[in-house]
Amino acid sequence: MSELWRWVPPLLYGLAAVMYGRRLRAPNAQAAAPWLGPVAVGAHLLQLCLLSWSQGRLPFGTMWEALSLSTLVLSGAYLLVERMARSTALGAPFFLLAALGSSLAAGNHEPARWPVLVQSTLFAVHVALGVVGIGLLAASGLLAAGWLLLYQLLRGRRFGEFTRTMPDLATLDRLFFALSSLGTILLACAAVLGLLWMHIFRLPVTPLVSWKMATVLLVLVWYAAIPLLRQRRTWSSGWIAWVGFLGLVPLGLMIWTGTRAI
Repeated sequence: MSELWRWVPPLLYGLAAVMYGRRLRAPNAQAAAPWLGPVAVGAHLLQLCLLSWSQGRLPFGTMWEALSLSTLVLSGAYLLVERMARSTALGAPFFLLAALGSSLAAGNHEPARWPVLVQSTLFAVHVALGVVGIGLLAASGLLAAGWLLLYQLLRGRRFGEFTRTMPDLATLDRLFFALSSLGTILLACAAVLGLLWMHIFRLPVTPLVSWKMATVLLVLVWYAAIPLLRQRRTWSSGWIAWVGFLGLVPLGLMIWTGTRAI
């Protein structure tokens, strides 16, 4: 595959972020943005399919490739959120994060670390659940950030195009909770399957592998706390939104450790 083709998704995601940002500032600039997001997601999906076809394997031989898949899930989740919430106000931050993730994946291309073991069905299911879980958790963090921003604007009575086009707080809260819950469940299943995969193939638990496991556990505990906090009336929606937003920090740490060579 041409190295230039790897940079097509980041470029399209960046353009989509710019167009969605312009859409907030200039409502009459709505003609270009609606189709650019789906085109970027479609081009990214096509790129991954071509990568899989050209190399004769599924496109997650490295954590960078898994990051690219998670970015695709994040962008696809946004398109679903946009349709459900009937709002395009969150398009800019979602596609900006997608541009960052796909750029990191494109700039760190490397051969598969386990070309034989990657072919196992167990590993395929482990990675598939993991990348979807990561993408959904990242999406939930951005929704939590949107909730916090909208709350502050409404509280300060600073009304404008952003507050007019944003989903209401209740919708953002429901979407945030749904994505964070589903993402946590999928990531937990992926972690269990990953441990099983390591046991079957008798892979050694090195200090770096232990550190990676610790970051996964941290993310799972962090996001598993969200439904527990929602049941306690002493925790407001604002505090829970902060927990969801700050969860992007351990999530980013987990992704970073995953890119380190074993």
